[in-house]
Amino acid sequence: MRLFKSSLRYAVVLALVIGLLAPTVIVLSIDVQSTRRIALDDLQRDLTRTTEVLALSLSEPIWQVSADLAEPMIKAQMDDPRFVRVRVMEPSSTQPFLDLPTTPIESDPNLTLTQTRPVVRDGREIAKLTVSMSAAPLLEVKRADMLRSLWRSALTLTISLGLILWVMQRRVLQPMSQLSNAADELAAGKLDRPLELGGADEIARVGKAMERMRQALLRAFEDLRGHANTLEDQVAQRTAELTSANGELTQALANLKTAQRELVESEKLASLGRLVAGVAHELNTPLGNAMTVVSALEDRWAKLDQMLTDNTPMRRSQLEELVKDTRRGQDILQRNVQKAADLVRDFKQVAIDQTTDSRRDFELSQVIEDVLVMVEPSFKHTPFRIHTTLERGVEMSSYPGALGQVLTNLLMNALIHGFEGRDEGCVEVSCCRIDNSEVELIVNDDGRGMDASVARRIFDPFFTTKLGKGGSGLGMHIVHNIVTNVLGGQIEVLSNPGQGAKMVIRIPTIAPQRSSNDDSVH
Repeated sequence: MRLFKSSLRYAVVLALVIGLLAPTVIVLSIDVQSTRRIALDDLQRDLTRTTEVLALSLSEPIWQVSADLAEPMIKAQMDDPRFVRVRVMEPSSTQPFLDLPTTPIESDPNLTLTQTRPVVRDGREIAKLTVSMSAAPLLEVKRADMLRSLWRSALTLTISLGLILWVMQRRVLQPMSQLSNAADELAAGKLDRPLELGGADEIARVGKAMERMRQALLRAFEDLRGHANTLEDQVAQRTAELTSANGELTQALANLKTAQRELVESEKLASLGRLVAGVAHELNTPLGNAMTVVSALEDRWAKLDQMLTDNTPMRRSQLEELVKDTRRGQDILQRNVQKAADLVRDFKQVAIDQTTDSRRDFELSQVIEDVLVMVEPSFKHTPFRIHTTLERGVEMSSYPGALGQVLTNLLMNALIHGFEGRDEGCVEVSCCRIDNSEVELIVNDDGRGMDASVARRIFDPFFTTKLGKGGSGLGMHIVHNIVTNVLGGQIEVLSNPGQGAKMVIRIPTIAPQRSSNDDSVH
């Protein structure tokens, strides 16, 4: 408050000083310039008139060469304090005929005017009169008047400041100090002191408003105290209800987590089931071929056995044909059985990897090819194809089962969602080494693509565009969790509507260690 008083006083003093002194100084400055100009104009006019009068008056004394007659005339004019010098020079003389005063007088050259006029007698110039006059005496008088005006203004300003500050202290600063103290007490919660301000001016009305506010706060606090006990009872009741609800929510959360784990496991089993169905379908061809060859050979050997039993003579050509058919059947049988064995072996390795989720050293392109063998049956009777660009010799120490599940889900997602409504399409699977510690796996299809809203939520659990049509919404969620939590990498989706989808996976060649109780999808 002291700072406020000081600043307010300063503002009032400054306003008065500027309001009174500044106009006075400006007016005096203008007056000085005006007085100087008027004095010089008057001086010029008087100098011209005086020079003419003296030139006429001095013609007779100069003609008579009587300085004694001329001197009283000049001295009569020099009673005017503005006169500086009067000098009379004859044409034939180097010495002045008359020079008054004889002692030079110092004068401001800017305020001194000089005029020279010939003295004529009977139409002939007999001398030259030079008169010098100064406006300094008049200006000195004006300057003294201005100084007296300044002193009067300063005295008036001092008295006015004293009166104004006294009135301001009594009628403004003291009431405002009381208001400030009352506001501080209200802010501190001291509502028991009434605010009393006399008068009926604006500050007094503000004080009355603050007093009404104090009384309203008192009533409000009384009402709050009356509600305090009721609120405490309600809080206690709500706390008990929330405690009970918290237990129910905890149990519901546990049930939800259990259901989620079961759904995830169900999705994993469904993925493995699709893998089994594809392998079984793929095994039908080599096993069917083998069964056909075995049946044909069985018929030929039955005929041979019948001929031996009946002692029927056998020609050499029949025996050679039998041997040829047997060798050809053996070749067909061996190729189909080998193909079936390879399928079973690859399926066994992939199934073991995906069910045991064990860590081992492997070559990346080989694992990808094993998985593609299991997935290609799903693409076999469709217009969609899988192309690969795989870098060889990329050795890894990671989880091939988890990696296979990721690749399987991405390929099936492209088949089910990406190529929906398309007559043809291609999925490009590529892998390469980024550096010694990281590899990149890309699954890129030229299907329908996704808009930004779908791409943003594709990894959310239970999010699917096939809701109610067999889609669980967990496939891509499992992919994201496996890539980030199991393989220790990251996955990025790049897609635009009508421009396909590109899944970019970057994983380390050496996967991070996992504790024994880690779940592959959590």
